[in-house]
Amino acid sequence: MAQTLRKLEDAGYVLAEEIRDGRWKHVTDLARKPAPACAELIDELRRRCPGFTAEEYQRALGDGLFASR
Repeated sequence: MAQTLRKLEDAGYVLAEEIRDGRWKHVTDLARKPAPACAELIDELRRRCPGFTAEEYQRALGDGLFASR
């Protein structure tokens, strides 16, 4: 399980880097909401790393954004 969680954390970091690089600027909610609250970004993270809860995806994306500063 720890290895699978690590994959989610890595996927969250990669997605965070893509957000910072501007590859997700087409997501309209991103201008109005924090990234971990954007359904489209959570769905993308779910697609990349299935099998977790919504809260785990939000945490992985939030942690990824923090770590990629």
